[in-house]
Amino acid sequence: MFTPGQVRFPALGVRNYRLFWTGGLVANAGRWILHITSAYVIFRITGSAAWVGITGFANFVPMLLLNPVSGYLSDTRDRRRLLLATNICGAFATLLMGVAWSAGMRSPWGWVLLFFIRGCVAGIQLPTWQAFVAECVPRDLLRNAITLNSTQFNAARTLGPAIGGVLIGTLGAGWALLVAAAFNGPVLACLMAMDPAALHRAGVGDPDDTGARGVRAVYTGYRESIRYVLDSPGIRTAILTIALITTITIPLVQQVVVFAEDVFEVSPFWFGVLASAQGIGAVLVAPFVAGELSRVRPSRLQAYAVLGYAVGVAGLGLAPVFWVGFVALAFLGAVHLVSASNLNSVVQLQVDDEVRGRVMAIYLMGVLGTTPFANLLMGWLISVFGARPVVASGGGLLLLVGLFLVGTGRLRHLDAG
Repeated sequence: MFTPGQVRFPALGVRNYRLFWTGGLVANAGRWILHITSAYVIFRITGSAAWVGITGFANFVPMLLLNPVSGYLSDTRDRRRLLLATNICGAFATLLMGVAWSAGMRSPWGWVLLFFIRGCVAGIQLPTWQAFVAECVPRDLLRNAITLNSTQFNAARTLGPAIGGVLIGTLGAGWALLVAAAFNGPVLACLMAMDPAALHRAGVGDPDDTGARGVRAVYTGYRESIRYVLDSPGIRTAILTIALITTITIPLVQQVVVFAEDVFEVSPFWFGVLASAQGIGAVLVAPFVAGELSRVRPSRLQAYAVLGYAVGVAGLGLAPVFWVGFVALAFLGAVHLVSASNLNSVVQLQVDDEVRGRVMAIYLMGVLGTTPFANLLMGWLISVFGARPVVASGGGLLLLVGLFLVGTGRLRHLDAG
């Protein structure tokens, strides 16, 4: 039975999903504490936007390398147990970072290695996380669950950077990393408290993963999944769209520390506030995304979203003072929730259950595949030309992306199914 507050969010009436959502909120807040503390640490050590880009590369390239394996594991293993394992490994990797900082490790390459290790854990975890949403609710609640999942992620984007900024400014980066590790605890408790019998998934197979046969199974399944995507116009268009958008916008988030330190010249606390702006914007718009906007055609919604991205990114690049930059980032967060929940819903509602994990891995390849290299490029461009002109130019590129998608008619495929 739903409470009045759950009418707009009926997926929260499902106990398994409610546990997953609550644990995920805390775990993702910890991930954002880690995210901003990592950028702060490397910028403090080197004072270089290029090094911030290198750490972004180290964070994201493992997801690219492990993509075939992560999708295969998600489709052939118990996803709840896989998430338990990856959250435990993620907590230990983050704890290692906190110990390393407290012990005085200041080698940039040593930190790049630690970021790479943590990225390997995320490379397995993220596709599984996305696919597991569909297990927690019946199909008629899936779109609402996806919107809520995106809202949870962005609520964590609000809480995490703010908490991280306070911790860095008061106790130091070491304590911020230790707290980020501890934030994995609640999601472990929530995953263990779930009722496996109430999950919406057919029995998981027990493939032979030994030796060469296991390797062949991974890559054969991955090739088949790529063919599946290429034969599905709506899914293919969603992946193309998210790839074009995130190539520009994700490296921008990595460089918020440069705006805080060099452009606006604010304290670590206000860096945390600035980094939380996108989450605040997303949380504010969430009720409209779940309600009124859910009735808008996906193609039209996405066209507006890409235009909104262009306006928000250009606004940050041209922001004369801190609070204008904050508003631009909040607007970006609102647009991102609209876009991410829209495209994720298109993929999850059009994909067949037996390939869901692998297709979500390919979708995340679209989200993150170009990010390692885009981080390097944006870090180098900002170190040469400065943050303002590079980011403002990114807004112009996003406008061109929108014109390309609308002008070629590709967005119409999002309305299929």
